[in-house]
Amino acid sequence: MKTLTPIGIEKQLIRMRDSLSHATYMRDGQKEQTEIFKTEINQDTIRIFVYLDDTVLGNVKNISLVDKDGDVIALANREFIKPRTKGLYSVFAYKFVEVEAV
Repeated sequence: MKTLTPIGIEKQLIRMRDSLSHATYMRDGQKEQTEIFKTEINQDTIRIFVYLDDTVLGNVKNISLVDKDGDVIALANREFIKPRTKGLYSVFAYKFVEVEAV
């Protein structure tokens, strides 16, 4: 039997959002830091957007979300060449699902 209400689920997602501090990524072998561009909460799903603007170029990989404790809580293990002429969004999306324990 599931016990979480829609408000309970939304509050868990808000807690996750509020625990975030920033994002990091590796660029040409150096660790860089950037702000989280925006977050969206819709029912049981949170989307966290990291935007790399036209000042970032080169070999980019391992975009991560870092919480206020300094812990990496999510890691996108992807690698790409980022040109200066285009911005790039990396989106982390999570769906909060209550699982019944047996």
